[in-house]
Amino acid sequence: MPTEQMTIYVPPRVRMAIKQIANAKEQSMNTIVVAALELAIAEWTEQNSV
Repeated sequence: MPTEQMTIYVPPRVRMAIKQIANAKEQSMNTIVVAALELAIAEWTEQNSV
């Protein structure tokens, strides 16, 4: 899958949550953000395909 550089600004509370999840899973914050976006997009697509 090709990747593209993006800058996403998030509130400090969200950033802290992402950091905690990343530490718990021993993954990078970027990996967690991408996984969360993939899940959100899949759910959004499912909801809007009716």
